[in-house]
Amino acid sequence: MFGVRRPSSIVLPLILSAIVTFSGCTGEEKIGEGGVDERNAAQKIEKKAPEFRGTDQSGAEFSTSMVKGRPWIATFFFTSCTTVCPALNDVQKQLVAEFGSKVRFVSISTDPETDTVERLAEYAARYGARVGTWWMVRMPADTMQDLASAGFGVMKPESPEMHTTRLVAVDASMNIAGYYDSSDNASVEQLKTWINSQP
Repeated sequence: MFGVRRPSSIVLPLILSAIVTFSGCTGEEKIGEGGVDERNAAQKIEKKAPEFRGTDQSGAEFSTSMVKGRPWIATFFFTSCTTVCPALNDVQKQLVAEFGSKVRFVSISTDPETDTVERLAEYAARYGARVGTWWMVRMPADTMQDLASAGFGVMKPESPEMHTTRLVAVDASMNIAGYYDSSDNASVEQLKTWINSQP
């Protein structure tokens, strides 16, 4: 007798896995590991920004001591992403052009194995990211994962596809001031208002 065949116990998990992997680079997932809903334009949390070190696009050491005393923006990305990350960095490029003399930007790679110093340098050149204003930083994967989850409370990247559209605003006293969604124009405008409010 013929009938509708059910997916086998092997095929179904593969289908679900493919869906999860694909969605990782679409920016559709809005809830990060820290439990903050990215659909809101901005949310403030009472938390100190983590201190960390890494290697920047020039091959030099980066340390958060370099941005202390002025507001800065943290983001997470990886260079081989073709959807969320280019859109995020296009927004950052515009922000750098407008506020680069006042705010610093630190973009942290979630794929340090692929994102070598040379690759980061190429990618940084594409966006006009210059050390001193906009650092693109790599560090060991386990350090990065802890930084993204426990440190910034955005998510816990478990693969290169895991990232966020959020820009994390940090004030001059190293307090996390809020989360702003780079894919939402109203949220980006709120970030600009926050930047303008900084001394």
